[in-house]
Amino acid sequence: MPGRLPLFLDACVRGAVTEGLLRRGWDGVRAVDLSGEGAKDPPLFEHAASLGRVFVTNDGPLHEVALEWLREGRPFRMIYWSKNDDRRCTAGQILDAFDELAAQEDDP
Repeated sequence: MPGRLPLFLDACVRGAVTEGLLRRGWDGVRAVDLSGEGAKDPPLFEHAASLGRVFVTNDGPLHEVALEWLREGRPFRMIYWSKNDDRRCTAGQILDAFDELAAQEDDP
């Protein structure tokens, strides 16, 4: 069934994107609200997974954390776009991409 995923928004996600997602009705928890500024990536990633939330980031080093989890067979969900994509796209384009994702049917 299509729908909006519960999100865990990394501090590096542009404020306009974070605020736009929340305004559009996405269920989002901001990392800075839980851990403040400068929290380390692995504990944030772990916390998002424990809450069953999709980790949303454009922080390149998180790929290493995700790859480690894949090697270990640990379940997680993540939405990532590169810093280059972040510079190239408007906040509105990123928000529209999230809405398009929510409109897709899940695979059986």
